[in-house]
Amino acid sequence: MSSMITADQLIEIGHFGKPHGINGELNAYVDADIDADAMKRIVLMIDGIYVPFFIGSIRQKRHDTFIVALDDISNEHEASELTNRQIFVLKADGVLLDDEADAEPDGLYASDLVGYNVTDDSDGHTIGTVEDIDDSTDNVLFIIATPDGDTVYLPVADEFITSIDTDTRTLCMSLPDGILDL
Repeated sequence: MSSMITADQLIEIGHFGKPHGINGELNAYVDADIDADAMKRIVLMIDGIYVPFFIGSIRQKRHDTFIVALDDISNEHEASELTNRQIFVLKADGVLLDDEADAEPDGLYASDLVGYNVTDDSDGHTIGTVEDIDDSTDNVLFIIATPDGDTVYLPVADEFITSIDTDTRTLCMSLPDGILDL
């Protein structure tokens, strides 16, 4: 018999919201820095006992929201039983990212950058101002108003963002050739 999971083995990372669709997927609201790819299971408190659930799939919806499918939950009814339950992970699973973000401004999100001026790292010219964020697809985009009245869409991607200056509200990006012509 496997030993029971105890609270000291766990870290709470968030909670489940409402089911997502009819196939048993759930919205998971996560308030910890996690490595979603490393997550193989989560733990929920069910009737006073910590019960592990294996993750069938997990995909990021927003910076703090994931769509999670659990192996034994296959429909909206079963999923709705888990709404508002706290989500725990086992410390031993190592899914929490080390908080090395101390150097970074405290976890800025794309939506925090609305109103920032965007400059091109290669030549320093101003691309425009972040007007909004389009997160309707898997690829989140900055919607940028250019000085000449056009709108450009740039991916919100770490590999393109070279620096963020919260004092001057400037976002420097290193962009692939031709992306501004799309």
